[in-house]
Amino acid sequence: MVPTSALHAVKMAMAAGLLLGLAASISTITATSTAAEPAPATGGPLVGGYYYPWYYPDRWTREPVTHTPRLGWYSSADRDVVAQHVRWAREAGLDFFLVSWLSSTGYEGKNLDTAVLPAIAESDLRFAVLYETPLALGLPAGKPIDFAAPLPDGVIAGDRFVEHFDHLADRYLSHPSYLRLGGRPVVVVYLVRDMVNAGPAVARVRNRLAARGIDLHLIADSVYWAPVETWDWKLLEDQFQTVTAYNMYYRPDFLAAVEKQFAAADKAARNRGLRLVPNVMPGYDDTPLRGTDRIAINRRRGDFYREYWRLAARFVGPDQPLLLITSFNEWHEGTEIEPSTEFGDAYIELTRELIGTLRDR
Repeated sequence: MVPTSALHAVKMAMAAGLLLGLAASISTITATSTAAEPAPATGGPLVGGYYYPWYYPDRWTREPVTHTPRLGWYSSADRDVVAQHVRWAREAGLDFFLVSWLSSTGYEGKNLDTAVLPAIAESDLRFAVLYETPLALGLPAGKPIDFAAPLPDGVIAGDRFVEHFDHLADRYLSHPSYLRLGGRPVVVVYLVRDMVNAGPAVARVRNRLAARGIDLHLIADSVYWAPVETWDWKLLEDQFQTVTAYNMYYRPDFLAAVEKQFAAADKAARNRGLRLVPNVMPGYDDTPLRGTDRIAINRRRGDFYREYWRLAARFVGPDQPLLLITSFNEWHEGTEIEPSTEFGDAYIELTRELIGTLRDR
């Protein structure tokens, strides 16, 4: 592994050439389009939505949701459902789905293989993997994730992480529809901010995949409310290219607080040769699932979404072209833009408008 100081110098030197690599990646994405649908915008930002292939009829009642899908309580194994999701995503102007992944044998992994990939193959939408760290490792969220500790089945957490990335490399990372930046497949790793002793395992992943000719672009879900000075910058500098926030819930005067934290994260990341990938969301309401004492973020008929986009757009540009939407279909937390009985297709249309504004700057 390259020492942190040396790697920092390399990253800073590479930053000047990042624009060329990103432009090449966008051209690659466009060139691999296979269907007569709107192609991703060349020379502009790439916008993706978090996508969850984990729905089945019983889940809708076992884990209550905030709104009702226009498609009803669907199964993520239904290819017609996923094909409609892909059509809506392209109508909204999305370039890719960021697909939640827990395991090769679980419901989500199977649905990715049998429903999501066939639908994507018939469009020009791309996909990337969201590695759901605590769920993938069978650990509770919200607690430290110790990569040196044994899991309930006795396997060391870091070893299981490496096994999972071997599978991702085998199955997805060379797929023609996989999202790449500068030729590097993109993977978002969830809750990096909770990882402990993770550096050796992530380095092993990089080394093993490099031996197969795969150079990852890793995005760390590390942006939350902790001061940036307290982050594990050694892990981030050594192993990741960008940092992001999945969901900034919650602070009073929410959008002003988010903008302040994004600015601090962006500055700290750039000082280390990294970049911030901002997220946006249309609202938040998990009260049916987690109780009425939870604070809901009102959508305000789309105004909240518009204001979130305006602040996030500050952090999107030629040297950092990604923006992530939380979410396309996370119904349990009420962040979905997928059409519903409550809002119709308003958030598909609004997303298309906002993406157009972003690309026309």
